[in-house]
Amino acid sequence: MNEILRLGFAGLGEAATRVLPEIVRLPYIKVSAAADSRPNALKTFREEFGGETYPSVEAMCQSPNLDAVYVATPHEFHASHTIAAAENGKHVIVEKPMALSIDECEAMNAAARKHNVKLLCGHTHSFDPPIRQMREIIQSGELGDVRMIHTWNYNDFMVRPYTNKDLNSSHGVVLNQGPHHVDTLRLLGGGMVRSVRAMTGLWDATRPEGAYTGYLEFENRVAATMIYSGYGFFDTAELYGWVAEGGYIRHPETNAHARRSLNQINGPDREAKLEQFKEQLRYGVRGIHKEQVTHGWPGLAGESFEVKHQKFFGLTLVSCEKGEMRQSPDGILVYGDGKRWEVPVQGGLTGRAAEVTELYEAIVHDRPVAHDGLWGEATLEVCLGILESAAERKEVYMSHQVPVEDYSR
Repeated sequence: MNEILRLGFAGLGEAATRVLPEIVRLPYIKVSAAADSRPNALKTFREEFGGETYPSVEAMCQSPNLDAVYVATPHEFHASHTIAAAENGKHVIVEKPMALSIDECEAMNAAARKHNVKLLCGHTHSFDPPIRQMREIIQSGELGDVRMIHTWNYNDFMVRPYTNKDLNSSHGVVLNQGPHHVDTLRLLGGGMVRSVRAMTGLWDATRPEGAYTGYLEFENRVAATMIYSGYGFFDTAELYGWVAEGGYIRHPETNAHARRSLNQINGPDREAKLEQFKEQLRYGVRGIHKEQVTHGWPGLAGESFEVKHQKFFGLTLVSCEKGEMRQSPDGILVYGDGKRWEVPVQGGLTGRAAEVTELYEAIVHDRPVAHDGLWGEATLEVCLGILESAAERKEVYMSHQVPVEDYSR
């Protein structure tokens, strides 16, 4: 193929307003087609990109003018749309969670193998430069072997304008936000999770799971915890200078603002009202050049979305034999024997730009996909293990894990 990757976008929902701006600036990517059931979204896409538009993902996958498909449809369609792309010889990036069951993951991987296409599972914060830098420090042996990892995040996820229909298939935060934590832990811990013991939080009777506490034991005896609360009370950004998940400065009142906004939408028609509100955030109503909002709610006065630092997904602390490390706003703070120093982190690509680039390098330059379908299946297995462990109050053992391959490019 040529040096430009022609990408079709499956699902022009709210995610498209975040994903497309990250990838359109890449000179080796051409967003060439889109599929969605909403005519207004397809009209906006034609105006912004001049590409092909289709009323279904299956129809788009048959286009001879595409090399790859980015699957950003609702979770329950990830498997079928990935398989449709593979059957038409298209490489695939599928958003998190990879699927909703291990059987679906195995069918997706089988389709990718049968049709000789690359399958990449995104997007998670394990793509971010600071997490990669931590991995490089571990690989260097400077701090000895990893012994323990903790990663915690408290934010406002469950009080953003999501309908329960949006949240139910992912069990709230578990399959939606859990892959960020699991991918990070697996990358830093070696990949091979032996078992999971967890509890989930159902603290709002009107919503699915909004929190989890998980203990992971790796085959190499690394111990790890992952904690998440999306109920919008405490905010872990407070611990590191209010740097937000996206790298901009987070307003200290963001959580309180989100809670107030959700609480104003009451009554038996709450779901319908939330659906109407969310429609205003989807691609088609908003193009990729419209002003940003704070996680769906109108922004706070004086809040800026200028990216000033690297991305943070909560606090991640890695303990090794000879020291410990955590992320700083612009680097990695390392705590050694009687001294502390900071390792700078080069900017580099993050998020969707990083994952699209990984797929591009795999296709054009025949490089391996680190976040391939087997990796995605292993991550989903841990997330499903959290749900099983919480439901049955027992330790759950893993059987689909894969080790970390060489992550460098």
